Amino acid sequence: MEPKSHTAPGGSSLVVLMAVFAAGYLLSSLLRGITAALAPFFTREFGVSPAELGLLAGSYFASFALLQLPMGMFLDRYGVRAVMVGSLSIAALSCLAFAAALSFPGLLWARLLIGIGVSACLIAPLTAARLWTPVPMQQRINSWMLMAGALGLVMGTLPSESIATAFGWRPLFAALGVLFAVVAVVIALRAPRHERSGAAGPGGLLASYGSVVRAPYTWKIGAVGLFNYAILVAIQTLWIGPWLTDVGGETVRGASTGLLAINGIMLVVFLVMGYLSPYIIRSPDDAEVLLRRFTPLGIGMLIWIAALGPAAQWYHFAAYCVAAWPLSVTHPLVGQRFGPSEAGRALAFFNLLLFVGVFLWQWSFGLMVTALSGPYGTEASYRLALSALALLSVVGYAAFVTLPSSKPSVAPAPTGRASPSAEDGTTP
Repeated sequence: MEPKSHTAPGGSSLVVLMAVFAAGYLLSSLLRGITAALAPFFTREFGVSPAELGLLAGSYFASFALLQLPMGMFLDRYGVRAVMVGSLSIAALSCLAFAAALSFPGLLWARLLIGIGVSACLIAPLTAARLWTPVPMQQRINSWMLMAGALGLVMGTLPSESIATAFGWRPLFAALGVLFAVVAVVIALRAPRHERSGAAGPGGLLASYGSVVRAPYTWKIGAVGLFNYAILVAIQTLWIGPWLTDVGGETVRGASTGLLAINGIMLVVFLVMGYLSPYIIRSPDDAEVLLRRFTPLGIGMLIWIAALGPAAQWYHFAAYCVAAWPLSVTHPLVGQRFGPSEAGRALAFFNLLLFVGVFLWQWSFGLMVTALSGPYGTEASYRLALSALALLSVVGYAAFVTLPSSKPSVAPAPTGRASPSAEDGTTP
């Protein structure tokens, strides 16, 4: 049996703590998607090209991905509180640096630091949920965390564009820095201490991930993260806005309104599924069935949008995002397939694949649009780039359904709220 390495909060304390975690993830999601809404400001002030815009947006995901392996090891070794307080402090400082940037390189470096600062905002609360709650509740917490993320994306669209128009984008980022600092202070005061248990794995950083990397299931579910889920995030957090303006002929305000509607719809979807998930996803196997059955629907929607071209409006992209909702079950699924002492590292490695993918697909989409616009025109370049992402989505799904399905040996998970240790509960 594993030694107890966390003191699990219960009842109202757990609710409050998860709400604070959700606030941190909301802010991180706002920053994830804000580039799409503020792209015209950066283009006007710094003259950025589509390729540079893709690099600026994707740099968040590149540094985010770079920190996933260390963050996973730190979570298993030092606990949620220490990791969250440290990372959110970096997020606060990097937002202030972004607000003070005087050139595109300054924006880029600050954006890289932002990605580092928010790199634990999802895997930390999901690791806590894996340790402190039973399997059905983990899917509910995941859905509600994603609801907070959707609210952050909503706030990163028209509200952020309106604030930037009225007061400037620099004061907006300065205010976000202050909010990150407040969340870090609350977590420092409310989260339980972590008792060292030596459960973070042998050796150094890479050695500690050996069992995760060797598990065939890591690559089976990782294919979904690298391709399908990453492409969804890449499109939702950047390229919907430019598509609506450059291909669909929308105004900046019209595109921001469309993004607001899309993310508002996703907020409702995650809220509803948070209530329903304990009833429809009672085990990890249920989550896998959901992925196998419904992922092709999202791929089909992406192909349809590419075929529609300038006729594709915000509601077509909203339909794609809703159809791709089952991809959101992957995070708790990964945590459930690994034991409590490996949960942080398993989630971190999955996140590494996910956000490496987001960086690659956001940037390569911009590179394709820039390279193909000359010979083929703007509309055709966007449609070809989106078609390429649809093809990659097919590759990810094919790998998921064909790669070996052997699963890692899972230590017992908690069946109630009180204990996160391996000796309290049953195997999921």
